[in-house]
Formats: sequence, structure tokens, C-alpha cells
Amino acid sequence: RMLTLLGERADRAIGLDLSQQMLNIARVNVSEAGLAACELRHGDIFATGLPAGSADLVTVHQVLHYLSDPIAAVTEAARLVAPGGRLLIIDFAPHSLEFLRSQHQHRRLGFSDEEILRWLEAAGLEGQVSETLPTASGEGLTIKIWTGTRPANANRSAA
Repeated sequence: RMLTLLGERADRAIGLDLSQQMLNIARVNVSEAGLAACELRHGDIFATGLPAGSADLVTVHQVLHYLSDPIAAVTEAARLVAPGGRLLIIDFAPHSLEFLRSQHQHRRLGFSDEEILRWLEAAGLEGQVSETLPTASGEGLTIKIWTGTRPANANRSAA
């Protein structure tokens, strides 16, 4: 989804997913949007194989709540961020919808601002809470957007 939203602004964009099914859906969406600069790869969020400091923008969109080790995923994503670049994390605020564990394989019931900001800082980024997107009805899941920025003068080996 993020490639179709941001892909036309990019000189080059890489979408990475471990699920072949999600990659197939993304290929259709990217093709229909005519995004020639977007590349899709089968890969692991914990070990992307991409060079350190190679991205101006990295997005981790609605995936952390599925992971057994979200800190490792944030650390790997932060490693990719170039000096002056950003990491956007989009996921759920804390909630109590336990059925999501059994029916949708969620391992985590959202994340607090303090938790995500601590992970961003530990990975060498300056974190901030960018947006809170409540549901239209005021009930259910609230989406949060956290931003981590690598200082422009940062040493690439810091993360």
C-alpha cells in the first residue's frame, strides 16, 4: 500500500515482504498505478540485505504487531536510513481487542509512544509522534504514525 501512495515521488522504491501473497497483490497495485520505479522483493524484515544508509525514507507499515521481535525489525529498518533520512512506523496504539490474537495472528495489541520512541532512539534516530488517526466512530483501533530521523551529520555506522 505504501508504494502506491509514495512511489510516484521516488526515484527508486523497494517494497519488501516475506509473504508471496502480499507481494502478488502489491505487484498488481504497482502495475495498475504505473509505478515503474518501484521494485518488489521477497525478503525478511529482520535481515533485508540492503546496504546501510541506503534509503532517504523507510516505512514499516502495519507489521510490527505481527512480529515476535519488533525491536529487531525497527533496528534493521533504522540501519537503512541515510543521514537526514526518516523512518516512518505506522501501527496500532495500545488496545484491548484480544480476538485479534486468535483471529488475525496479532502478537502485540498495539504500541505506546514511549515504547516506539525508545526503540527509535536506541537505533540512533531522533523519534517523534507524528500523527494519531482515530477511527471515524471513535471506537476500535487507533492508528499511530511515529517518525525517526537520522541527523544529517550522523555517522552511517551509528545504527
